[in-house]
Amino acid sequence: MDQVESAAPNAFLRDVRAISARMHGALLEEESEGADPALVLLQSALTAEILCIWRYTMMSVSLAGLKQPRIGAEFQEQANDERRHMVAIAQRIRELGGTPDFSPHGLETRFGEFGTRADLAGLVEQNLAAEREVIGLYRRMIDHFEPHDPVTALMLTNILEEESEHATDMQDLLSIETGGHG
Repeated sequence: MDQVESAAPNAFLRDVRAISARMHGALLEEESEGADPALVLLQSALTAEILCIWRYTMMSVSLAGLKQPRIGAEFQEQANDERRHMVAIAQRIRELGGTPDFSPHGLETRFGEFGTRADLAGLVEQNLAAEREVIGLYRRMIDHFEPHDPVTALMLTNILEEESEHATDMQDLLSIETGGHG
């Protein structure tokens, strides 16, 4: 088990993994239920981005974010990036003939956990674990789209670059919060 995952229950990571499982099923064309697997994949990515917007926005205005404006600003910047990703993915779903669904059905995330956790380092660890999972999702999606849909593959590659930056930012914040050196 990864050190980052061992801290506390991480509903955020569970949700990202549930999305990952749906995407894997779509890649295998097992769970698309007659739908276009490409649209199922993109809808899963849209759902992941919505979760990230919620999470990072809430963290930007959480007690820790308000006490330390630089932390709140970092999380708001992350939320803004995720919103741009969400819009790009929704637009691509439309371009491919689908209808983006902005209702993240069947997710377990319990945002109430925020109110009970004052441990910023623990929350950042959870974010880092989820970002790593999302990075893996985007890599698999790029591999899927690259051979037959270079437009979607390029969009996903650009998103992947920003998600990798988010993971680095989380690692840097964690290093600061835990007194590490980087």
